[in-house]
Amino acid sequence: MTQLLPITYDNIDALAASAFAKSRDCLTAIQQDILHNIHPKERVGFQRLVDAIENRKIFTQAMVDELDVQIDVLSRHIEGGTTVISHVDYDECNVSAPACWNEARQTQQAQDCARAFFILLDLHETLMAVHDLMHAETALSELRQTL
Repeated sequence: MTQLLPITYDNIDALAASAFAKSRDCLTAIQQDILHNIHPKERVGFQRLVDAIENRKIFTQAMVDELDVQIDVLSRHIEGGTTVISHVDYDECNVSAPACWNEARQTQQAQDCARAFFILLDLHETLMAVHDLMHAETALSELRQTL
């Protein structure tokens, strides 16, 4: 995941440009890692994301809401494809610590979804930063008019 630019009015244009670049990464992640790993009924939401990205309509509230929903869908796929195995070493000669540990194993589907999950999350974070700045700008403008 890339580092988010500081959320200031000085770089809102850079944040918006970054969001467009991240949306292209998101498009690739959806096409390469998600669509073939999910049930056809679940593809509808991801297809809406693809359409919005291809039409360069990423700053709408509907896009942010859809991203939020699809991130949740991916997290359920990742959780469903992840098994945690607990290991315990009862040997009294074992002097290494800890004597117990957990190992997470994921299906290929869960690994693919996890890879895409962080890309979608990064885009969501950037879009929210742009939205926050724009809402703050609107609120300040309204406040200035009332004073």
